[in-house]
Amino acid sequence: MTVAVADAARRVWHAVAWYMNGVTGQSRYEAYVEHERERHPDREPLREREFWRAHYAQQDADPGARCC
Repeated sequence: MTVAVADAARRVWHAVAWYMNGVTGQSRYEAYVEHERERHPDREPLREREFWRAHYAQQDADPGARCC
């Protein structure tokens, strides 16, 4: 495999991974941590497990436009 082909394959793989992380919501925690560090540097961000528990609890309390 040439370097150009390997580089192109790597870029495609990263693009697919980025897309899937966005679709599945995996990038939400990373965005939350970035927000906390920029806007609230005096607060310690929630750990990932705590973040997801709070996120799902909020969704259950206020389902919004979800159908189910």
